[in-house]
Amino acid sequence: AYQRFGGEWMKHGGALPPPAAAATVCEVIVAYLKFAAGYYVKDGSPTSEIRMLKDALKIVRSLYGRTPAVEFGPVALKTCRDEMIRKDWCRSHINKQVDRIKRTFKWATENELIPGTVYEALRCVAGLKRGRTQAREGRKVKPVSDVDLLATIEHLPAVVADMVQLQRLTGARPGEICDIRPGDINRTGDVWEYIPGSHKTEHHDRPRVIFVGAKGQQILLPYLLRPADAYCFSPREAESQRRADQHEARKVPLSCGNRPGSNRKAKPQRTAGEKYDRNSYGRAIRRAAEKAGVPTWSPHRLRHTFATEVRKQFGLEAVQVCLGHAAAQVSEIYAERDFAKAAAVARQIG
Repeated sequence: AYQRFGGEWMKHGGALPPPAAAATVCEVIVAYLKFAAGYYVKDGSPTSEIRMLKDALKIVRSLYGRTPAVEFGPVALKTCRDEMIRKDWCRSHINKQVDRIKRTFKWATENELIPGTVYEALRCVAGLKRGRTQAREGRKVKPVSDVDLLATIEHLPAVVADMVQLQRLTGARPGEICDIRPGDINRTGDVWEYIPGSHKTEHHDRPRVIFVGAKGQQILLPYLLRPADAYCFSPREAESQRRADQHEARKVPLSCGNRPGSNRKAKPQRTAGEKYDRNSYGRAIRRAAEKAGVPTWSPHRLRHTFATEVRKQFGLEAVQVCLGHAAAQVSEIYAERDFAKAAAVARQIG
């Protein structure tokens, strides 16, 4: 009995859970967020799921925080959903946030904080349907046109331009492009295999292999002359190259004006890191697009461009394999349909 008591006490973080009938919604939320802080971690850092959970549960806490958890039913969940609509969240995001609230109460049921009837009742709340709700629709992610892509590349640093072109040729995720290291690439065959050290779906035990053809290999070759564990695309190198280009274009003689390096801050607040991340990569692209005078776009849209081209030439199954999707339905989101085929049918038959 003592060992059982000690095990339960340790499992709940040095405290015994309140009786299922007495736990409030706030107590359930606090307990789940404590669990989530240790569960949704990747490479030692919390994932974006933590932020999404807090956004969803903040609404639940503000409306029903002191309510006994056993009284939180479908009507209460719909009230929280109405508050999300009032905040002008899009329909698909609201459905995902509602699912996170359900997941919170499912975890509370699993850990005997609430009776199972609470979660079973919440499961009856269906997601919002297109055209049957006041929630707005989110913007569909479209492929980047080659015209906008080429115009943006002209205003990008050489390193980031190579990252963009490599992602366009492989369909890799932005984070996977940022994390490329020479040791992650198998160069034994005519088609190289890039196996990321970490990827989005690794917690599902799904392998991820990104294939690099001849064009991508030509882009990568200059970046492979470094230690196997060093990142290929380095902001420090990009900054050094930018300063070298500035010096090369200098018109003022060295005997006049500022000497190289004399006008730098002694202790700058920000310094270039050893690798790009998704945020810095995306910022560089958006700034270049603004300079080029084209609509701004994110690097994630390059996956849609790649998927649309692959589907047009090789079919949906090839898209699924290249993008690393478990189901073809997910690949359909990325690959635009080739309506030219339907037009050809109509041209001959209709």
